[in-house]
Amino acid sequence: MVYIVKKGNEVIHHTSLEAMKEMDGIETPDLPLSDEEFKAAEGLVRIIDGEIFLGKTDIEKQSEQNAERIRLLKRYLAETDYIAAKIAEGSATTEEYAGQITQRQAWRAEIAELESA
Repeated sequence: MVYIVKKGNEVIHHTSLEAMKEMDGIETPDLPLSDEEFKAAEGLVRIIDGEIFLGKTDIEKQSEQNAERIRLLKRYLAETDYIAAKIAEGSATTEEYAGQITQRQAWRAEIAELESA
């Protein structure tokens, strides 16, 4: 078990009720959690708007998803960079790679949208 307590503007946690009483003089936790719940929240416990908040906010989760998507799209762009080189060197035409060029433009537009979110 993990015992969460709001103490002023801080959140403290203990794994022992006895330690919580002895170290902080608090007898009753504000939020008792199982080890699994605490682990699922990645140990992230804080105060938001005066309340104990466990885990990441929806905004933080969305931001992480956006960052991961941007990494993936940039990898796709890197994997198709050879197209620009072939066209620049004259060994291929834009018509030959029209589909891939259109896709790369879409990836860039999505990256711009995600970065501005």
